[in-house]
Amino acid sequence: MLRPTRITYMSTLLRAVAVASMAIAPALLSAQVVVGHTPENSPFHDITESQRITLFGGYFATQKDEFGATPRSGTGIGVRYDVPVAGPANFFARFERVDSHRLAFDPTKVGDSRNLGEQNLGLYLFDLGFDLNLTGRRTWHGVIPAVGFGLGLASAPGSLAKDPYDFGTQFEFSAEAGLRYIPTNSWEITLYAAPTLYQNHYPVAYYGVPVGGTALLGSNTPRSGYRRSMSYTAGFSYPIFR
Repeated sequence: MLRPTRITYMSTLLRAVAVASMAIAPALLSAQVVVGHTPENSPFHDITESQRITLFGGYFATQKDEFGATPRSGTGIGVRYDVPVAGPANFFARFERVDSHRLAFDPTKVGDSRNLGEQNLGLYLFDLGFDLNLTGRRTWHGVIPAVGFGLGLASAPGSLAKDPYDFGTQFEFSAEAGLRYIPTNSWEITLYAAPTLYQNHYPVAYYGVPVGGTALLGSNTPRSGYRRSMSYTAGFSYPIFR
């Protein structure tokens, strides 16, 4: 059986992001002093960071459970607000809606009669976090590589009368790595990949044994745990309040 991912997944991921950042950042920062290039020919160009709004879209790939009761993968759209803080760091607030679905079940039934069909639902994610520009406040050939992390909430409202499963509102944790392409020190195009963990809780009724049948979930499947997902997005950013 596929079990919910434990929090050690995010711990390992954050350690990997931190190690990669420490390995890459010194090389990029030291390379900013380009020997043999005049300032106008340097691959590095200073930018004026400002608050910015990003509209983005992409695909949110979720970890599947064994029978599809949890929210599944789908396309997503969202908006993000960034503001520069200290040094190469940016604070962000992000909201995304994923067009998701799941399979609904009546755990009191047996056989095919317990399958209630597909339920469409929106999966909403909101988080706050920090991003770190690996090249500081300047681009390298018009590009800034960035890494970051966020903490927030995931919510998928909606339930069915005969199905006791309700995703509700859960804590979520995310890390991210991406590229910011800034050709004119104004608008920019962003590409991000963001692994995310959120909690999931199966209802007690899924473990009950109906008369003449078997339980939807066995006793070796934990009721609560973390599930992983991966968000791939592309966005368009524009500065505000410059």
